[in-house]
Amino acid sequence: MSKHNSLMYLPFIALVIGILACNAPAPTATGPQDPPPTVTAYAPATLPPPPTETQPPASESPEATEAVTATVSPSATTQSTPATTAAPTETPTPPPSEGSLDFDSPTWVHSWESLSNDQYEVVVIVNIRGGAPPFTIEHDHIATEDSPTSERDYNLTLLTSGCGAIVHNITVKSADGQEVSKDYYIGMDPQPWCED
Repeated sequence: MSKHNSLMYLPFIALVIGILACNAPAPTATGPQDPPPTVTAYAPATLPPPPTETQPPASESPEATEAVTATVSPSATTQSTPATTAAPTETPTPPPSEGSLDFDSPTWVHSWESLSNDQYEVVVIVNIRGGAPPFTIEHDHIATEDSPTSERDYNLTLLTSGCGAIVHNITVKSADGQEVSKDYYIGMDPQPWCED
């Protein structure tokens, strides 16, 4: 009986071998191989969002509905332009500093002109030392009209009246970042219009 049982398995084994043989891959002829495909990056074009449709109110007629639903679709072939980079601009370099910034407070009137209503246009000279031009000159913490200037002997024009002492503030700012501020006093004696 054992021989009979082994013969019974024989058709089953042949069936399994036949199924496996039919599903096996067939050998292929090996010829010259093609070069690998070229891979290019895909850059999707950015499209503006499509216009949204709004529902017409229920009270509108069908003809008005047709006008609302007609929309323009964006073109399918949108080309994006490459971004351009701005050329670098050169930053102007200030002249080298000539040392610590300083100036002498004016003590006398360089020149003057009589105006109406007992007023005088007075010029005093501010001698600037050190620092780096251009200089910003402030009189009583307000920049003068011709600032910044590269002049080291700066003619400061101011208005005064009467024969009282002239007391104000001068601030000089240098291009190298230095700043000096001083109060000044010109007494009544050096004021030539007060000689009477």
